[in-house]
Amino acid sequence: MEMTKTAIWRKAGTGLCLFLMAGFTACYGGKEVVENGVVLDDIEREEVDVATGDAVATDAVGMADTWDEDEFYTTFTGTNYYGDWDLDDDNFLNEDEYTTSFYQTWDADNDGMINETEWTTVVADYNLTGADWAAWDTDGDGFVETAEFDTGFDGLGWYTTWDTDGDGLIEAREYTDGVFTIWDEDDDNLLNDTEYVYYNTYYGI
Repeated sequence: MEMTKTAIWRKAGTGLCLFLMAGFTACYGGKEVVENGVVLDDIEREEVDVATGDAVATDAVGMADTWDEDEFYTTFTGTNYYGDWDLDDDNFLNEDEYTTSFYQTWDADNDGMINETEWTTVVADYNLTGADWAAWDTDGDGFVETAEFDTGFDGLGWYTTWDTDGDGLIEAREYTDGVFTIWDEDDDNLLNDTEYVYYNTYYGI
């Protein structure tokens, strides 16, 4: 007979107790999960056989309570984003590729334009203090097209700042360190649960 499995996902900051019919209990709140008296790792995923209460190990998912720059880099480079932006396949982003990476990332509905709602969200999420919509949407049509974006984005000065080795190119580590710095709002060199939400919104898969 095929066994019934219930997937239990742990997500930092979520307090939840599941009481399964077989008398098996799993409680978690971002720190630990106790199953049959065994404390499980914070970022593992377990499937539980409802009939027996036995945990069946599966793949690791989710995140720990905090991320440092190394964990951020490792997770990001496990996606296809950087490779897709690197159109000439030289393992670096030139300034055009770099700018395009943000245009595509901020265009949430993938329609090839950034509308005011998308732009306003990005301003908050990427801490673009003092940014003015009218200064980006220079033709006043309600959208930031690529030419307008190039001008507005260049004014942020990120490309030069993130190019820490001064070679005129952005490598993957420089890219992730740059994004990390923006989202590490309390400057503690860690992303907490709240700060992590930004990563999941823009680069999650």
